[in-house]
Amino acid sequence: MFRKKVTLLLAVILAVGNLSACIASQSTFSDNSTTPSAVSVSSVPENTSDENNESAGSSTALQESTLPDERSVTSEERVQPVESSTASQASAHSTESSVTLPQESSTVSQMSSRPAESSVAPPQQSSRPAESSVAPPQQSSRPTESSAAPPQQSSRPTESSVAPPQQSSRPTESSAAPPQQSSRPTESSVAPPQESSRPVESSVVPPQESSQPTEPVVTPNETDVGGKTLYEQLFDLNSTVQIALTVEQNEMDKLQQDYYQYKRIGSKSPIYRKATMTLTVNGVRHVMEEVGIRLKGNMSLSPVYDRNGQLNLSHYKLSFNETFDDPQYYGSDAKVWTSKAERKARKNRRLATLKELDIKWNISYDETFVREIYAADLSREQNILAQHIGLTQLQFNGENYGIMKIYEPVDETFLERNLPQAALGGDLYKCGWTMRPCNYVQGEVTYGVEDKDKGLKYNLNLRTNKETSDHAALKNLLKVLAGNPSQADFEKVVDADYFANFLAVSYFLGDPDDMRNNYNNHYIYFRKDTGKAIFIVYDNDRTLGVTYGYNPDGTGMTGQPPFYSQAAGAGGTQRNPLIRYAILNSNAYLKDKYTAALQRVKASSFWQETTFQTYYDKARRHYESGVTPSVSFANVEKVFRFSLDGKYPSGDRANMSFHDYVTRIMKQV
Repeated sequence: MFRKKVTLLLAVILAVGNLSACIASQSTFSDNSTTPSAVSVSSVPENTSDENNESAGSSTALQESTLPDERSVTSEERVQPVESSTASQASAHSTESSVTLPQESSTVSQMSSRPAESSVAPPQQSSRPAESSVAPPQQSSRPTESSAAPPQQSSRPTESSVAPPQQSSRPTESSAAPPQQSSRPTESSVAPPQESSRPVESSVVPPQESSQPTEPVVTPNETDVGGKTLYEQLFDLNSTVQIALTVEQNEMDKLQQDYYQYKRIGSKSPIYRKATMTLTVNGVRHVMEEVGIRLKGNMSLSPVYDRNGQLNLSHYKLSFNETFDDPQYYGSDAKVWTSKAERKARKNRRLATLKELDIKWNISYDETFVREIYAADLSREQNILAQHIGLTQLQFNGENYGIMKIYEPVDETFLERNLPQAALGGDLYKCGWTMRPCNYVQGEVTYGVEDKDKGLKYNLNLRTNKETSDHAALKNLLKVLAGNPSQADFEKVVDADYFANFLAVSYFLGDPDDMRNNYNNHYIYFRKDTGKAIFIVYDNDRTLGVTYGYNPDGTGMTGQPPFYSQAAGAGGTQRNPLIRYAILNSNAYLKDKYTAALQRVKASSFWQETTFQTYYDKARRHYESGVTPSVSFANVEKVFRFSLDGKYPSGDRANMSFHDYVTRIMKQV
């Protein structure tokens, strides 16, 4: 009997123990998902809930009630700082955020829109977000929305932000990719550190046809970003080019101050201010920090803001190798380089082989957007040196500034690209008005090295050999032209065949503001091998029937025969001795060469409307969607649009059509 009681007691004790264990096991997951995860939690905060993320101001969690559908977030949008960063494993609805670390390439981190499931219990009612194991860059001047520790086993290391939404009809400047199964992009955007020693970051925006992001092109150590391949793509109308510039407000204010400071001495500011540039060409994105930016233009030069504080649309010059270390310009803000090698690397930095890039808005309201590009291509077809010109959609501090033209600079790199080695090393001058015409009349024209700080400017501004040239070649040219030269003497200082072609092309382009018509807008270069002068087409924005704002002869230059003796833009009889000795005098030395060149130019396929239509169609296809700026500019007088229409006679408030221009100019030859 005693044994039976003991046995019963033991059974009761065992049952109570099993019940207690079952209760304890169920309470372990009472605050988590019903199915535990096998996620590793090393280096991952133990559990950061959506509520904690929201209290930290993070926008990486998808908030369905606040984000409109299909909103594309650009890298220029201002964001709010956050106090924490969370790295968790990817879910079916995960978003992606990128972080640029101070010394290492950034790595894509996948953020879950709901708490990760873990075998470790979450913090008990934490009142503040968990601290990140990776601190954001301390030198960044732009707040970030999220900062995430990179996953230790990421298979896609990148140097820059993640590709924009794949559903977009064209590449965007968004710095974060949306969830692949969601129509709403996230708002995560992380600024790279401004004091980074790496020259550039490159990433790839996925092509529209691809459903998966392309691997980034990582080139942190190269000094020529993109090289010749990017150069060719940049000025190809088959490409889609987008430039996004971010300029902090204090730098914008300095640009405004620079304008008025130098205007007071009758000069133009040489000071570059800092910008961050994102260049996207055919989906490939390159991010470059500390790009120099300044206002550009002569008669078209405008301040950043008008007197009422309204934005102006301006021309800009970008510098990719500016060092920002001149105390005369930057004072206590002058950049201090850690070493000579680091500074040298900046001086050697290039983008698409270029040191600089000019950006100009469509100030003549050419509704085809391609006439100046067309003129440059026609010039090269006729073996005349000319800049490469392209189009871009410009985003400026998050606003669409519309469609702009981009220009390669005429400099040493340009000469190296276009001339044989033996011809290099000569003097290059930029020629234009400086309160007097650049007419090559000895005693009237001025020449030298421009000094904007002192307000010194010249008709012929030396652009190469600034410290060594004695201007001997130019002085000799002016002396010969002033002395009633023989044909032999003339052809010793001027490349005769080249100049005859140059004059024939210029006639057909019909720019009233060029070398012949207004003693303006060209370059002259003295070849090192021959010592002879050749001329380079420049700033043909009023060509092929563009008459808006300036139509001095009333016909868009279509009423002038090839041997007209007037300077249509400047007025009066032609005073440039180069023109007179070449084609106008009774015994002009190049008259026959000029006549033959006119016929060659006339026979070019560039005068076929189908050829022009091809240029126009490409431009319209790639850029029409961005043609209307999102800003109301104080100095913009007309609505921008794509059109082949025109008006004749156009006066100076409209442009001729390409068809009318060609029909009329061909009657003169």
